[in-house]
Amino acid sequence: MHIEIMDGATVINTILADETFAEQNYPGAWRVAAVQPSDAPVPQHRHISVGAFFDRFGALKWAILADQTATVKAVVQDAAVRKYIDLDRADLPDGLQVLITAGHAVDVQAILTAPIQPQELP
Repeated sequence: MHIEIMDGATVINTILADETFAEQNYPGAWRVAAVQPSDAPVPQHRHISVGAFFDRFGALKWAILADQTATVKAVVQDAAVRKYIDLDRADLPDGLQVLITAGHAVDVQAILTAPIQPQELP
């Protein structure tokens, strides 16, 4: 558990220990931290497999994959070499905009915000 080491009313350090260790090493100068590891928010990664990413384009997927435009090929290749697609990656909307500029009617918000399904996980 997280134990806060105190100097009066001031927390001077936080350690991972049990109450016995804290009392033996910091007698009377510790408290159990209010937020414990199980209470702390767990970061939610929004990663999907590369295949699932392309599947989010629906019927447009085939036209995008077949598009020989240099910029579209670059976006496809960039996605294809990754282990997964991070839907929160800062440059992903720009990559999707490249597809739109090339004439593909991509619904950016649907691709980026649709709930991740178990079968989409990397």
